[in-house]
Amino acid sequence: MPDAALAALLSLTSHELRHPTGVVRGCLRTLDHDPSLNQRARKVIGDAIRAADKLVSLLDEVGELARLTDEAVPLTLKLKSMSLRSVLQQAVQAVELPASHDVELDVVADADVRRRVDEVRMRAAFCTLIDVLARAQTGAATIDLRLTRSKSAAYVWVTPRSLLRGKIIDQPVDVARGGFGMLLPIAGAIIDAHGGKLRERWIAGRWSGFIVRL
Repeated sequence: MPDAALAALLSLTSHELRHPTGVVRGCLRTLDHDPSLNQRARKVIGDAIRAADKLVSLLDEVGELARLTDEAVPLTLKLKSMSLRSVLQQAVQAVELPASHDVELDVVADADVRRRVDEVRMRAAFCTLIDVLARAQTGAATIDLRLTRSKSAAYVWVTPRSLLRGKIIDQPVDVARGGFGMLLPIAGAIIDAHGGKLRERWIAGRWSGFIVRL
């Protein structure tokens, strides 16, 4: 399916599902205010409300992905010259990691690089990459956001510090990785919109995070 048709389908899906989802959520909230509900019924309704709220968030993400990938209506980015090290530091400060994960974050940049970026969108993209990788850790870990440069490009490697050695293979991002809604495809689309590229990085046969070329 052409990208323009896929973007239109995503936009239509988001639009068509909003009304019935809003009705369901409204009915649940009305029931939640019924003083005659027993504790069990109130818990069931509360769980359903949270599920409906999550569905609304997913529809927002579907709509955002449609806007980012719609070639018929080019995305307008609010570009300005930015220190990439500053953007990475902002992402580290902004990302909200679950308390159950013992993960530290560190920006490693021997030399800074400036690029014209949409600060808000690029920060959000890196927050997603950090969050996805952090939640995959099974124990205490330090995740590096390692900024390097070549003559033609800047690279940001988002990876656990413990996985820095071995044979490196870059692969397309697995957008079907569950638990994050549309956020990972959105991050990829944001990076694409900046003329960059997002890939997964594997070391010695183990997934070791992401590599971003800008």
